[in-house]
Amino acid sequence: MDFSTLEALKPTIISFQTLLLFVMFIGLVIWAYSKRRKHKFDAIANSIFDDEDLAGSASQGTGQDRAGANKE
Repeated sequence: MDFSTLEALKPTIISFQTLLLFVMFIGLVIWAYSKRRKHKFDAIANSIFDDEDLAGSASQGTGQDRAGANKE
């Protein structure tokens, strides 16, 4: 295989690469939006609110004013 053969195959290789990436993208979208994963993704999305009660009770010892300084 010489250089001219590789140059002739270049458009074909690029076309297959584009097609492969497009199929992988469609697969990823289907995986992300499948109904089996919805419950898990919702739980992960709402996990930031789970620790709100713990963080609120830890800071009740001292109050802060609007500037962030501790009140006496």
